[in-house]
Amino acid sequence: MLKVSKSPSLVRLRTRGESVCPISKAVDAFEVSVEYIPRGAVLAIEEFKKMVDSYRGREILHEELAVDLLEKVKVAVNPPYVKVTVKSYYIGVEIEVVAESGGVQPVYI
Repeated sequence: MLKVSKSPSLVRLRTRGESVCPISKAVDAFEVSVEYIPRGAVLAIEEFKKMVDSYRGREILHEELAVDLLEKVKVAVNPPYVKVTVKSYYIGVEIEVVAESGGVQPVYI
């Protein structure tokens, strides 16, 4: 966590990661996007990457991963709004899981 004297309206972080499917035991590659409204603190890039890398070798469904990562971000920076999106492909099917907390994201015009 980094304290900031001036908070931006929205922070969006994206990266890729891996976990293990608890059903097939295969490695699951995924893309993850985290959006949050900062409240005086932001996630350090290294901290975010460490959070995502913590799933490497771990058996977890992407549905659970999205919620778990959302909870980690909430603990780290206590944002009033956070959204985690996990995307992957399995046997040709695109999977997108969204976990949100804190109400609806403000609409920017």
